[in-house]
Amino acid sequence: MPIAAVAAIPHLLPHHVSIAVTDMEQAISWYAAILGFEVEMRFHVAGIPADGVFLRRPELRIELWCAHGVQPVPAERRIPDADLRTAGTKHMAFAVPDLQSRLPDLVRRGVDIAALQRSPREPMQAELDPLAAGKPPVFALFMRDPAGTLIELLDRDRLPA
Repeated sequence: MPIAAVAAIPHLLPHHVSIAVTDMEQAISWYAAILGFEVEMRFHVAGIPADGVFLRRPELRIELWCAHGVQPVPAERRIPDADLRTAGTKHMAFAVPDLQSRLPDLVRRGVDIAALQRSPREPMQAELDPLAAGKPPVFALFMRDPAGTLIELLDRDRLPA
């Protein structure tokens, strides 16, 4: 059925992204340490049952959920290209300044890097050693949080205007 012609919703602003996790405390620690989020508010919804928390940076909130009996992210949803074959939300992405300079710290901290993109014209690819000498700088990368949720980082300075 075609969508009726109506005016789009005015004044649409992002508020938060919601993510289900398998271990709330581990997820809170990871999002704080790797992406700089701080706990804003914790809550419990007995009817689900699930615990929730809002994490916040000045420009964004992330809502984490840990429901009783939560299942891990399926294997095919943990791989960027394979995840495109399943409908639904794919990932969240953040533009960061000078992504290449942040890459060594991500590797040192053991962040699960799923794939890297050296040029916007090339596909994302897994790399055994993202820090190997002689490679072009990273344009974008996919990493996984401890539950396997995909998160993309893009080099803000190399994005088209």
